[in-house]
Amino acid sequence: MAAALSALMLLGLAGCGDNADSGQTSQGAESKPSAEDSGQEPADEGQEDSGQEEGTELEVVRILGRNYTYTGANGKTVTLKDWSTEGKSKRWAKLEEELAKKGVKLELDLIEPDQFDTTIQTMAASGELSNYDLVNITPLDDKTKLNLVKQGQLQSVSDIWEQYSEGSYKDFLATEAGQFYEKRMRLEDGKVYWITDFETMTYKGEESAWVLGFQIRQDWLDALNLEMPTTTDEVYEVLKAFQDQDVNGNGQADEEFLVNYSSFSTDIAQCFGLGIDITFVNSQNGNKVESPWYQENVKAYIEYMQKLYAAGLLKMEDSQSSSDMANNKVAAVANWGTELWLEPQITVPEGAAYPWFAPVRIQAVEGQTPLFRGSNKYNPGWTATAVPASSDKQQAIAKILDFLVTEESVHLTERGMEGVSYEMADGKMRSISDPTLENTDAVGMALWCNGSIFPRYTLNNEISEGMEDTIAYAETNGVKNNQSAKSDYTLSCINDPEHRLLHDENGYAVPTAEEIDRTNEISTDLRTYSAELLTKLIMGEKSLEDWDSYIADLKELGLDDLIAINQARYDRATK
Repeated sequence: MAAALSALMLLGLAGCGDNADSGQTSQGAESKPSAEDSGQEPADEGQEDSGQEEGTELEVVRILGRNYTYTGANGKTVTLKDWSTEGKSKRWAKLEEELAKKGVKLELDLIEPDQFDTTIQTMAASGELSNYDLVNITPLDDKTKLNLVKQGQLQSVSDIWEQYSEGSYKDFLATEAGQFYEKRMRLEDGKVYWITDFETMTYKGEESAWVLGFQIRQDWLDALNLEMPTTTDEVYEVLKAFQDQDVNGNGQADEEFLVNYSSFSTDIAQCFGLGIDITFVNSQNGNKVESPWYQENVKAYIEYMQKLYAAGLLKMEDSQSSSDMANNKVAAVANWGTELWLEPQITVPEGAAYPWFAPVRIQAVEGQTPLFRGSNKYNPGWTATAVPASSDKQQAIAKILDFLVTEESVHLTERGMEGVSYEMADGKMRSISDPTLENTDAVGMALWCNGSIFPRYTLNNEISEGMEDTIAYAETNGVKNNQSAKSDYTLSCINDPEHRLLHDENGYAVPTAEEIDRTNEISTDLRTYSAELLTKLIMGEKSLEDWDSYIADLKELGLDDLIAINQARYDRATK
């Protein structure tokens, strides 16, 4: 089931945090095939017809990366080494064939996931990265990467594509999306020294983005004949009714809104017009970087959450939350609008309706349109790939970059090959699921991405497919009411982009060394204080009467400095 759901959702937020070793992928990881891809036959194993003239030697590109490990539903694993060294993958054979046509051959040195971070950090310190042409330097923090540039250990990737790209990569960078991508990777000298994942999204061909929202149990509403709440007062009354009437039937008043309320990323906070993190880009105020602590409705939000907590309706999301989910205690969540991975975790009483989280926008304050969290339509990721200064394979690297942004490569990476990793049914691609992993290609996203050896370019990702999947999933599992809730909510937000707040900070430019030093100096204490303060206020352990002293503490800890730093980074990325 887990493997099937992973293939169904293919969920990344290239910008959102994936578990890169679990085999699960971020929201929006599917992409449309080109016409020629969907009917293409895989190359035979061992096929050597590279498209080069006979006798032409392929140029070898040495790559240091992570041995991506995918875990199936039965605990069995398959790795990139299995694909690349044991001939187990037709997708890998196809990648090799396409690169060979460009005169390129890959030579991999793969580090096991549990050793990867330490190994890369050690090799960077000792200068051993110079033994390679492409290196996954994701484990290194920005300060270390900048030091490598300053020491002359990394060469400019932008110089490589400017001089050697045969068109595809430079054409991609000339687009609005490509400019967004490049500007957020440039350093002070105007050059790019490492590249990251990148996702662009569309809804029926128009640029769009995934969204998040407050979600409540539709099956429990139906069980008590209650209407979907539309205001914060109604949310309170519904959650109270769930407990008072013991809707889960276990004899305890334990039905709960499960959320991490130590931050403002609760989707209820956004209904009050509040930002998401301790600082955020306020799209409602000229894209100024601000803090929720300074916003008008922050006290009203805290008072509302205090009310939920005092009534026993609010539960902190933590390491034990999966147990609450499994034991059918969770009444509401804050999550991606099209998520489908929570419902299968829930065990309901025999004869009960299938559990179904339905997202909804909630009115909190008169005159305040409820805001919502969402990804950017252009979504830089979390990985970093660099070229050591010692490499002389610039032309071959440019050919790899040219290939990675083609429709053919995106399709091979995200969906694979027809009859190998997906099948066509009624004009739609359906992922092939094999929990035994005898078919090692049935793993959703290709194992050469997600922090493995290549940056992952998920371009023109059509999110309507994921929306349609939620309806099909509801029908298949017998959801009786509001089957289209997830799709309808997502569409309503897509049609209201002016009220979206970006849920992460991937819109900022790479920080300077000075910005890193100041951020490191203040960030830990500031964020710890903010999280503890918000938690204790909501739990009633601190009083709102001392508000001015709390704000003074935040200022003393450097909140205004962090706002100024992030504003400068945002301005550099958008100028």
